[in-house]
Amino acid sequence: MSASNTHRGRAPKSMGKTALRVIKMLRGFYPVMLPAVAVCILIQCIVQAMPNVFMERALTVVGETWKSGDWAAAQPQVFTNAAILAVLYFASLICNAVWQQCMAILTQGSLKKFRCLMFDHMQDLPVKYFDTHQHGDIMSYYTNDIDAMRQMISQSLPQLFLTMLMLVSVGCIMIWYSLLLTCVVVGGSVIMALLAKVLAGRSAKNFLRTQRAVAAVEGLVEEVMNGEKVVKVFSHERQIEAAFDALNDEYQDAACTANSYANTLMPILMNAGNLLYVIVAVAIGVFLVLGTPNPSLSGLPLTIAVGVPFLNMTKQFANQIGQISNQVNSVVMGLAGAERIFELIDEPVE
Repeated sequence: MSASNTHRGRAPKSMGKTALRVIKMLRGFYPVMLPAVAVCILIQCIVQAMPNVFMERALTVVGETWKSGDWAAAQPQVFTNAAILAVLYFASLICNAVWQQCMAILTQGSLKKFRCLMFDHMQDLPVKYFDTHQHGDIMSYYTNDIDAMRQMISQSLPQLFLTMLMLVSVGCIMIWYSLLLTCVVVGGSVIMALLAKVLAGRSAKNFLRTQRAVAAVEGLVEEVMNGEKVVKVFSHERQIEAAFDALNDEYQDAACTANSYANTLMPILMNAGNLLYVIVAVAIGVFLVLGTPNPSLSGLPLTIAVGVPFLNMTKQFANQIGQISNQVNSVVMGLAGAERIFELIDEPVE
């Protein structure tokens, strides 16, 4: 109970340091495989952003052909673009298969190494540590905390990395086509990011409370089950029930609050993304009607061929921010578990 109350009402400030330490240890475990996974994810992100460029090219060809009426001349250009896009998709498929298989090996192997590190370190801890920590709490390091890290390493961290790279890739293409429309998208995305920060911060501190609360519950249950005869001899059942109810209520409150914030984050961001899509569509229409100049790195004027892919990129950009909210639960749970694991690893030896 005291462990969870210590962290009640404040977000864990060491989450960033914990995430960096996890990544450094993963790189130490797999110095070649982890960078290979990062390269495959990078290639996949670039390929997923490229269809917007080909869409602009196809619409430009169609627009020019519509004026000239020479559809036969347009066929080679369309076929060439389609063939290049197909090759890129095939490369993306191979990269996706490679990094998924690598992550399966990396996840299970790294969890094995984490368990070995904890167990080897635990052998050198003084007896005082085992006298002052419940056995169920210690076992929770090897069960709940490791399981939380498994979900984070296998799915959440790669997906989060992919999402961040997608945001950068799509953002660069947006700047290439229109700085003015990019400013509109960035303004809406900043609001979405602020909403995500507020809700994710409140979710994070309660997920840490959840990990500590479940460890406390397991510790009490394990201690009582082993000392059941002693409890009955001294008629201590009521006191044990009261202690269990208090810990169970703390666990229920922490889990309910954490999931409430986490589950409301995605719908809010998705609806904000839809609103941003509408705002960008209206802005494109207004700029086209007014003939507004289009400052861009490409030098292309604002046309339908630019506006339609830009709307698609706006949806992509908003969806990627929404994807971040999907990973908040497991990332924060995993980091909370990792923080507890590092607490055991950092315990001074005898």
